[in-house]
Amino acid sequence: MEMNMGDSEFYQITSSGLKTVSEDEFWEQSDTIAVIDADKLKNSQTFGQFCSSCTECAYVRGSRIVRGEDYILIEWQVPEKTKKNGSWRYTIFVKSSKIICIQYETTQGKVQKLISACDYKFVKEQAEDYTKERFLYGLFSAMTADDLQYMEKLERTLAVLEEEVFYTGGMDFNNSMLQVKKKIFQFYQYYSRFIEIASVLEENENAVLDAQHTAYFSRIKEKAQRLATETQVLREYAVQVQEVYQSELGIRQNHIMKILTAVTTVCLPLNLIAGWYGMNFSYMPELSWEYGYPMAAGISALVLVLLLWLFRRKGFW
Repeated sequence: MEMNMGDSEFYQITSSGLKTVSEDEFWEQSDTIAVIDADKLKNSQTFGQFCSSCTECAYVRGSRIVRGEDYILIEWQVPEKTKKNGSWRYTIFVKSSKIICIQYETTQGKVQKLISACDYKFVKEQAEDYTKERFLYGLFSAMTADDLQYMEKLERTLAVLEEEVFYTGGMDFNNSMLQVKKKIFQFYQYYSRFIEIASVLEENENAVLDAQHTAYFSRIKEKAQRLATETQVLREYAVQVQEVYQSELGIRQNHIMKILTAVTTVCLPLNLIAGWYGMNFSYMPELSWEYGYPMAAGISALVLVLLLWLFRRKGFW
């Protein structure tokens, strides 16, 4: 049974921007775009046959690109710009005159937002011809539109963690640092694959794209390279902050050991005196002496004062 495509969206690329069209017009016209839900796609004979590679491809952890004889399949895993290390997924299937964006359950509305941002930017600028290559360029640009600001946010988070090491003792430091490092590494992998995808689109070996407009993807590749470099810098900064934490932790432990050593050193002579006068042997002169107890207490106090003065003079505390 053919699925109801009422929930899907269809567009045509025109010189003035994206134009909403029907499903029939999508098939009849060139340079058309479809946004389809992945679950409903399985029940469609037309779209299922048209992009069978999309529906048959298994879930992959990261983004990837596949080149066929007459198509290009791109599967994205886009990291969420939140504290959680989740990501959202969508697939783009590109042929010479058709582009199909397949969205999944966790990406409802996100693909449409990217397309709207892409179209708004083109309508605002209107500096270049609107082609499917220009559309893909705008789509990829929208995906990374505020990524640099997010990298700056991660950098500020690392700076706060670095300050906490000195001012609050780094409470819960390891857990917070682990989350930030995971997020940075997640984006580093994402940009690395982004560079690979942009390179394949720029090469255009199967001639699915118009060779006159593949320069768009060199711009995307350069931006992805800059973002990958930024994440690499953040990874190095995170390592430095963690080394500072380990160093500060070592200093604190050394300080504690110094205090324990001083206490132990002070107590050793006092233990010796207490042990010596606690033997209770017969004929010990101090046992029957009227001032024996005050003398032992005085010697202990004198030893304590002398040791504390010595430690203070030597700068041990």
